[in-house]
Order: sequence, then C-alpha cells, then structure tokens
Amino acid sequence: MIKGISKQALTALAILAGLTLAAAGCDRGENKFAAPPPPTVTVAKPVTRTVTAYQVFTGNTQAQFSVDIVARVEGQLRSVNFEVGTMVKKGQLLFVIEPEPYQAKVDIALANLAVAKAQLQLAQATLVRKENAYKDRAVSEVDVIQAKAQEAEAIAQVQAAKAQVERTRIDYGYTHVHAPISGRISRNLVDVGNLVGAGKATKLCSIVMDNPMYAYFTVAERDIMEARHNERKKALPLDEKGRPMAHLAVSNEKDFPHAGYLDWIDNKVDINTGTIQVRGVFPNDDAVLLPGLFVRVQVPIGTIKDAILTQDRALGRDQRGSYLLVVDKDNVVQYRPVETGPMQSDGTIVIRKGITIDDRVVVNGLQRVRPGAKCTPMTQEQEKQAQAAARQKAQAQQKGQTKEKPAKGEK
Repeated sequence: MIKGISKQALTALAILAGLTLAAAGCDRGENKFAAPPPPTVTVAKPVTRTVTAYQVFTGNTQAQFSVDIVARVEGQLRSVNFEVGTMVKKGQLLFVIEPEPYQAKVDIALANLAVAKAQLQLAQATLVRKENAYKDRAVSEVDVIQAKAQEAEAIAQVQAAKAQVERTRIDYGYTHVHAPISGRISRNLVDVGNLVGAGKATKLCSIVMDNPMYAYFTVAERDIMEARHNERKKALPLDEKGRPMAHLAVSNEKDFPHAGYLDWIDNKVDINTGTIQVRGVFPNDDAVLLPGLFVRVQVPIGTIKDAILTQDRALGRDQRGSYLLVVDKDNVVQYRPVETGPMQSDGTIVIRKGITIDDRVVVNGLQRVRPGAKCTPMTQEQEKQAQAAARQKAQAQQKGQTKEKPAKGEK
C-alpha cells in the first residue's frame, strides 16, 4: 500500500484507468476510414440500324419569277385596279395611264393609212393607163417607167402607214398595264393623278411568283463529291420522281417542315471559296415562305448501313476530340476516343469508330465517374425498377408513421 492512500482509493483509481483505456479503444475504432461505395451510373448498349446521312446548309429564298412593272408611256395615272398584297393572274388589268392622247395618235395613223391606200390606187390606175397607151405608141417608155416608180412609192407609203398604225396601237396598249405573270403583287408605288413615264420609266409595282419558292445555297466541294459518289452507288435518297430530296426551315422553325427537292446545281466550282451553288424547290401553297428569307436546308447525302448509334448526351468533348466512357466487365470506367457521324432526330448520334455494339456506354452520371475508377452500372430498366422500389418503400414508411401517430384526443 502506498503511504497516505487507502486500499479503497487504489481500487477506484484502477477502475477509472480501465474505463479510460476502454474509451480510448472505442474512439480509435470509430475514427477508422471507410471508403465510399462506387458511384452508380446509367449504361446502355449502342443500337444499330440503317440511317440517312444529312448535311445542313444556309442560304436564302428567291421567288421563281420576279417582275418590276414600269410605265412605258408618258401620261397621268388614271386608275389602280388591284388590291395591294393579293394574288393577281396573268393578263389582269393593273393600271390605266391617260389613254386619250394615244387613241388620237392611232386615229391619225389610220387616216394616213387611208390616204396612202388611195394614192396607191391612183398610181396603179395610172400605170395601167400608160401601159395601154404605150402599146398604141401614145406615150413613151419613160412615161411607163415613171408610172411604175410612182406605184412602188405608193406601195412603200402604204407599208409605212401600216407600221405607224401598229406602233401607235402598241403605245395605246401600254396605257393599259396588265400583269405579265401570275403572282403576289406589291403595293402601288405611284398614286392616281401623278404623271408617270416623263423622261424615264416609272416603276409602278412588282409581282413575284412565290409558289413554288427557290432556295439558293452553297455546298463545299467535299460534300458534293460525296453525294455524287453515293449517287453512283445508288445510295443517295431520292423522292418518288427520282429527284434528290431536300427539307427547309426558316429562322423560327426548329425542325425542317418544308419538303422539296433539288433541281439545279451550278456547272463549276468557285476556285476562291471551294464551293458550288445549288438550288432547291419548295412548295409554298400557304405563302409562309417569302423571297429573301435566311433559311437552313437539310439535304440527305447518302445512307449508312448497320450504323452504330448511341445517345448524344453520352458524348463528351475535350482537347483530344470526342469521347465516350465505357464500363468494362470488371465495372471499371474506360476512356474511348470516337469518330462521330450525323446527328439523328431522336437524339442519337452515329459513331463511326471507337466502340462496338457490345460495349456498355455511360449515358447518365458522367460527372460522377472518371476513367480507371470503378462504378456500379445500371441499365435504364434497372434504374426505373430501383426508383419504383424506393418510392414503394417511402410510401410504406409514411403509412407506418401515420398508424403509429395517436389520434386526436387519445393519450
């Protein structure tokens, strides 16, 4: 026994020391590091099918025909015979320009023609009389020659008078301006009562034939050569009439709702830009398309048989290019650089090189994993089943808590 300390005190100190050591041992067990479980990601195998390869180009619309209506004679504008912005038919009367002066010129020309015809009759009668007299030696041969010359002159005067009548009738016809084509007309640029055609041609309005509508765009020579190659291999999609197909969208349209076809390609490549101009034709029955619009044109340039496709959201991009994350048989994430193809309307993208049909591609949860690390892969179906099971469990727990809660008024 230590001097000054009783046996009971020593016993208490020993118990306290044992409890302290036990507590220290418990603390060391609780602070031991435990690694987190591998992150869960959604995987899906690529699909394979025959797809159409598209290219999208930008261009502008242009009316099939566009005509500026101008005044071809001088005069006061008497009437405007159409409603602005409406459709007009070929031959429809549009404007009337002061016709009276030109009608008077026609009348004068007809009178001059009548005079010329009368002089021709006189010359012909004179020639017959002198020819008969020459047979009887009553006139000389010179008199007969002069008579023939006078007849020829009278014939020429009649022809000139007829030409003058035709010219005045043409000028009179210009006083009534008719639509040269069918199409949509603009507003009238000159009001009734104004003088038009004085000194120079006055523009009165314009007409455009916008159904069907043209779309002009340029294509790189590489795309043209690929399309020609596919055409030779019978791999270029064509419409029911054997024409290359095309679809068009304006600036506020997401998809390409306007279906048409290609009808013209330029005969040479621009050596400065390496492009060639192409034209598409698109029906415009509802008049949605206007000349001069900026448009996007989607053109199929070939088909890819047994193409491998995966979700576009699975595709990552870094300094090395495009890549996919693939889970191997040991559930380890692998980095796969890939070569991509055309995007599809259902959100998938063609993978030309880099994966196989049996690979498990990470399509959801890319930010939770890194190459070389393990993960817990789940298919989309397994993920749905797990979510459904979690909801059922949560609902069961909620029902259990509701049953254990005492009713109002109970103790």
